[in-house]
Amino acid sequence: MPSKPSWIKKTLSRFIPPFLRGAGGIATSAHTPQTTPDPTEEFISLNEEAIEKLATFIDFAEGFTIGFVEINFLADLDILIQHLATHPDCADAQFITLTLDDPNLRFLKDELVKRLANETLVPDKKPIIWIQGLEQSIHMSGDYPPMLNDLNFVRDAFVDSVPHPVLFCLPDYAINRVIQYAPDFWSWKSGLFRFKTRPSTQKFAADSTIFSDRIRESLLLEDWQERIDQLERLVMEYRPSGSPTPPELENYCWVLSELGIAYRGQGNVTQAAFYLRQAIDITENQTSAQSQRALALHELGILKANQGEIEDAIALYQQSLDIKEQIGDIKTKAATLHQLAILKANQGKIEDAIALYQQSLDITEQIGDIQTKAATLNQLGILKADQGEIEDAIALYQEVLAIDEQTGNIQGKAATLHQLGMLKANQGEIEDAIALFQESLNITEKIGDIQTKSMTLQWIGGLAADVQKDYETGIQCFRESLEILQRIGSPKAENAERQLAQIQALAAEQATTSEP
Repeated sequence: MPSKPSWIKKTLSRFIPPFLRGAGGIATSAHTPQTTPDPTEEFISLNEEAIEKLATFIDFAEGFTIGFVEINFLADLDILIQHLATHPDCADAQFITLTLDDPNLRFLKDELVKRLANETLVPDKKPIIWIQGLEQSIHMSGDYPPMLNDLNFVRDAFVDSVPHPVLFCLPDYAINRVIQYAPDFWSWKSGLFRFKTRPSTQKFAADSTIFSDRIRESLLLEDWQERIDQLERLVMEYRPSGSPTPPELENYCWVLSELGIAYRGQGNVTQAAFYLRQAIDITENQTSAQSQRALALHELGILKANQGEIEDAIALYQQSLDIKEQIGDIKTKAATLHQLAILKANQGKIEDAIALYQQSLDITEQIGDIQTKAATLNQLGILKADQGEIEDAIALYQEVLAIDEQTGNIQGKAATLHQLGMLKANQGEIEDAIALFQESLNITEKIGDIQTKSMTLQWIGGLAADVQKDYETGIQCFRESLEILQRIGSPKAENAERQLAQIQALAAEQATTSEP
């Protein structure tokens, strides 16, 4: 039997797919198919009065005149602008739409003047400047956004620099922050026009975020940002006023929690904690929203665990667990037991971890939750492998693989094949390991799971280079893996780059020694 490659670690925790860690997935919506309304007709029917007021503003505005358009979704803004372009009161207007969405924008006036210099003005037409995207530099939280702070000081300079009516199109939270942090500029406004969101727009945003069945951990950084943008707008739609009903409060907290999870996925720990704590604070003493409170505590526990604050994470999981036991939420109780077990295992408390996993497993078997069961079997397989009980680990992974195939979870199947490949590699069964890794790679390429693909490429490349002395394949695999890690901004890119350099050095040495 070939000896184990020197670079293979004894533990299998090197690759634990995040979606197998019991954090819970995203629920899918079960909407009945409905006829999709015409977007323009739907928007106009909701906002006829506001549209007419804005058209009148455009008709009469002259010189530098400020109007604020409160609109939460860009899709609705596009409809609004296109509709007004054909409105009789706007016949003499030239609409100029500028997207200023740089999150680091500070000097709005200077940027606006520069952009307008590139626009061709139509003779005998009145320019109307529509500005969108400023919410990116206004942000949803934090004190004194630099752009708003600057607006107060340069307000008077706009009169000569931008001698046209300007409409600032912003979601309501951004307008509230303009009022708070740029009161001098706000006082110059000649109109505030509020538009209601189309139900179909809100539904689309919810379906693509909180009801999406796409596994979060497969998202790229740019996908996370798009998700955050949608969720921030949904927060405005779901935010209750007055005395909210229990469902309204639950929905609002759900979106806050999802926003916290999204910021965590982007690596923005501060914002992630901010929204998760908001959800926790809002649900305090709210009996009807305890399930959402438990969710937020669970997700904040994951955040703390990722930061290495293990005791805080355990305390949060325990709070979440207590609530779930009180309300009889045994399904998500299994997920929290699962997370606690991971922390206990990482602390070296293997017996405690196994006991917690077993509790989770008992629940999942009782309620028929085979997906969470698969996640727990996966973790138990890791523990068995780390204890040297390889055959037991393989048996557990085979059971996971059967569940993956039964449920059609091809992403889970790819991860399980990867884990089995690692076991075979650790046993020195290199050909079998490479075959399993290749099968996993074929799936990840098909479904676009680039994170699993990146790790699998490293294993194939490492085995090729270290065992088979096939440096060309090793270099090719590590280059492709590195490109993925760099693209998603992974901290693992640095290590992959080092390993690639080592293989390249070995290849160069081989080429030198083989020269005649």
